[in-house]
Amino acid sequence: MKKEIFVVGAAIIKDHKLLAAKRSANRSLGGYWEFPGGKIEKNENPEQALKREIFEEFGAKSTVYEKLAGTFLQEYDFGIVTLKVLYADLDSQIIKTIEHDELRWVSEEEAVHLNWAPTDIPAINALVAKGF
Repeated sequence: MKKEIFVVGAAIIKDHKLLAAKRSANRSLGGYWEFPGGKIEKNENPEQALKREIFEEFGAKSTVYEKLAGTFLQEYDFGIVTLKVLYADLDSQIIKTIEHDELRWVSEEEAVHLNWAPTDIPAINALVAKGF
């Protein structure tokens, strides 16, 4: 049986643009775009995990406030990833990036043309359908 990996991603929207993060080339799924976020630890709920991940990855504080409908699953060689996407706001500036080669604020039109990680594709489609 494959390992189950539970992750959370942030839909951070400002001025009708979404913050997209390009995974570092030297990481698993390197070069793909994704929602900022990461693994949910054993003693965390998705909201706690997202706040922690945003702080660890970007040095920024955040407010998490709503879940995007749906849970998104993708099977890889290394395991089955289950993604929950939560809306969040940044409460402070991004002061670092430790797991991404690039951060970009994108419109709905730009978002659909990025090369998203397979797990994130149905989530980005749902988010675009709902509108930024």
